[in-house]
Amino acid sequence: MSDVELQPQRVTDPIVCTRQVDVDPVHAFEVFTERFGDWWDPRLTPDPASYEGADVEEVEGGVVALHHDGEDYPIGEVLEWEIGERFAMTFHLSLPRDHPTELAVDFAPADGGTLVTLTHGGWEQDNAAQRHKFTEWPNLLARFAATALGD
Repeated sequence: MSDVELQPQRVTDPIVCTRQVDVDPVHAFEVFTERFGDWWDPRLTPDPASYEGADVEEVEGGVVALHHDGEDYPIGEVLEWEIGERFAMTFHLSLPRDHPTELAVDFAPADGGTLVTLTHGGWEQDNAAQRHKFTEWPNLLARFAATALGD
């Protein structure tokens, strides 16, 4: 199954992308969270040339893009952490920090693998003008799937 992006009817509707990955839900969850920095596209960071990865902390609740220029860029806070089932975080990369959106990723067993559904919601009047910047989710899920399958 290839990625699917459901087109919103309103600018405040969530962006939804799905991807079938031929790994179990726990492995898919672990790659999504523990290897976030491996599959994230450096082009989509504040400084692609200095990008070194990302760190997702369940306990401390932060998601940070790491750069070798000494700058760490917080991009959100962990909201949900259900191994093999659901991961959610606030998301303020390229958005006003006081009006973040929310990423929710669901991992469901399907056809011997996992159906990964990413929902980028929380669009409101104060952040919807930036929504056009978020067209890379199908590409990012493809990178994620390749990383998960490469293990």
